[in-house]
This record gives sequence, structure tokens and C-alpha cells, in this order.
Amino acid sequence: MKPYQNEVKKVTPKLASFFESAFSKITIDGPKLDPAKIQEQPLMAISTHRSHVDYFLLGHKLFLMGFQNLRFAAGDNLTRLPWIGPKFLNFGAFTVSRDTGFERNYVRNLCSSVVRMMDDGDSIIVFPEGGRSYSGATIEMKGGITLAAIMLQAQSPKKTVQYLPAAISYECIPDLPYFKMLLKGKKLRKRSNSFPKRLIGNIYYFGGDICAFVPFLNAKRFHRNYGEVFIDYLSPIAVKDIIDIEGNRQENSRDEFSAHRVSMQQFSDRLFVQLKSLYRLLPMHAVSSVLNETRTVSLHDCREKISALTDSISTLPYNLKTLSTLTCDQILEQGITQLRRFNAISADHGIVSIKKPEIISYFSASIDNKGA
Repeated sequence: MKPYQNEVKKVTPKLASFFESAFSKITIDGPKLDPAKIQEQPLMAISTHRSHVDYFLLGHKLFLMGFQNLRFAAGDNLTRLPWIGPKFLNFGAFTVSRDTGFERNYVRNLCSSVVRMMDDGDSIIVFPEGGRSYSGATIEMKGGITLAAIMLQAQSPKKTVQYLPAAISYECIPDLPYFKMLLKGKKLRKRSNSFPKRLIGNIYYFGGDICAFVPFLNAKRFHRNYGEVFIDYLSPIAVKDIIDIEGNRQENSRDEFSAHRVSMQQFSDRLFVQLKSLYRLLPMHAVSSVLNETRTVSLHDCREKISALTDSISTLPYNLKTLSTLTCDQILEQGITQLRRFNAISADHGIVSIKKPEIISYFSASIDNKGA
């Protein structure tokens, strides 16, 4: 057993207790898996990314399911945080630089490192959107670390490199109220800015996460609850079953990284569709979608618009496992309750109005009426 596996094992009871107090319920939905059998071959767990909680939560649940030796990529904005950063590294995190994370040489070296990890028996948890979605929409996949799955399969054709798609949907995302602060910091800390600007940017950038996670990590003490969480996943899929790696290989490329760019693009396109369709829509997404178009609406009209919305997306590749079990009245009632957690709306005297447009825009972005 590897050192980080031992560290995870030590804290599992405390982590389970923490999640039980922080969330009212955690629902895991997917097929029954045989982790020991699956991990006889290289594995990459690939998930949507809405919160820093994703790292701990997905890793914790995969560990409880029986998966061993889990590693995960985490941004330096997380691993450099006081106290929590070293904890992440002890639990198997490896750092990804947000400043150089999309530079060619950096990504190539990072992928080579991940290939070695997987070849050594580690399973890698990856969030291929390249960071949390600040818009609320599923982001186009970044090549990045997921290219390691393609490269390992190309180098070891007798192996079966697999990936396990997953999506995490929160009723109350701890980070969301501070995204505006984080984005301001992200803009200011760019390397092209002056040192004073970068310094201020770092204060906003790291300060936003600290403001979000101090109360979250002390949820029990502060008597806070962050509602329900839903983790949906699929059975592992063999990379070589969906991508013709050798057929796509570009001969005479300058390096292996370039040789597989066609396979990487196909893999990224496939992941985008899978992750978007796995992400579970909740009542707040439906209510936000209605409000984002009308800003202010009566309860009666909101109910009618929700009915029209659910009909229009019923045949599209969305995860409607929650919405399909509810009536329009229930969707409206629960959506209002969920949005009130963020103080994003008012619902008085039969009228629903927006108080925080950025929150409504965030949740409505998960639904595209034009299709997936």
C-alpha cells in the first residue's frame, strides 16, 4: 500500500463524519463495479468540476467503493493554501500550475509524469475542464492530463487503459458565492501584470477560496448544511474501444505529444458530451433557466414555463433523474428553496424576482434549450 493510500485510510472515518454533517444527503448513482478487477488495468476517473470539494468527495467515495492508490491533479491555488494544501498533497494530490498549465512543454512533461504514475499502478482522478466552471456550464475539455490515457494506450497496446466518467451536482456549492472575487484575482495575477497588481490578485484569488472553505470546513461548528449532493457515474470505458489511436496517429510529428492530437480531440469531444449528459439537473437549474429569460415572473407563469422547459429538454441528453420524479409545483417549490440558500431571489406576494443575477446565470447555464 502506497503512503498516500495509508493517509487516506487514516482519515476516512473523520472524512465520512464530516461529509455527513456538511451535507444532508449524498446520492451515488451508477452501475455496480468491481474495483479490484477494474484496477488490474490502468484507470483514469474523469469528472465535471464545480467545486474544490470535488477532489475530496469523489476520492473519498471511490475509496469507499474499493478503489486503491488514487492520485488527483489539483491546481496550485489549492495546494498552496495554508493547512489544506499540504493535506491534499499527503492524500495523493499532484500540483498543476494555473499560470503555465496550458503551455506546451509544461503539459507534455505533466502528461509524461501521469503516464508513469498510471504505469506504476496509480489511478488518476482528473477534472478535464481545466479548473472549476465559473460560468455554470460544462466547459470544453482541455487536452492536458487526459492525453496521458491516450499516450499510455499507444505505448502499451496490450494494456486496456480505461476511464470512468462521473459528474457531481451540488444543491449548495460552497465556492459559488466567491467566484466573482476569484475571477477578479485571476485577472489581476496574470504574469503580464505588474508585481503590485499580481500581489493584489493573489490576495483576491487565494482569499476567495479561504473565505469559502473556512465556514465549509467548520460546517458542524457553525451549524451550516450544504444540502444534497449527487454523484452520477458510468462503467469504465476502454479508450481503445472508442478511439482508433493508431489510425489517428500523425506520422512525422515532432513528438509523441503532437502525434496523438487527433485522438486527443476526439477523446475530448466524447468526454464533453458524456460529462454534460451525466451532470444532474436540479430544481434550481430549471427555475434559474426560467428566471434568466424573464427576470421577474409570477408563480403561476413560472410554473407554466417550467412545464414547457421540462417538455422541451425531455428528449435531449440531460440527466433528468431528479426532475423527472417531480411535478412542476415541486420543481418550483424546491427550486425557490435552493436558490434562497444563496439569497439569489425573492419570492413574495406571488412574484419571483432576481436578487443576484450572477447566481441565476450560473445555474441556468447548465441548460441549453438549443440542445446538448
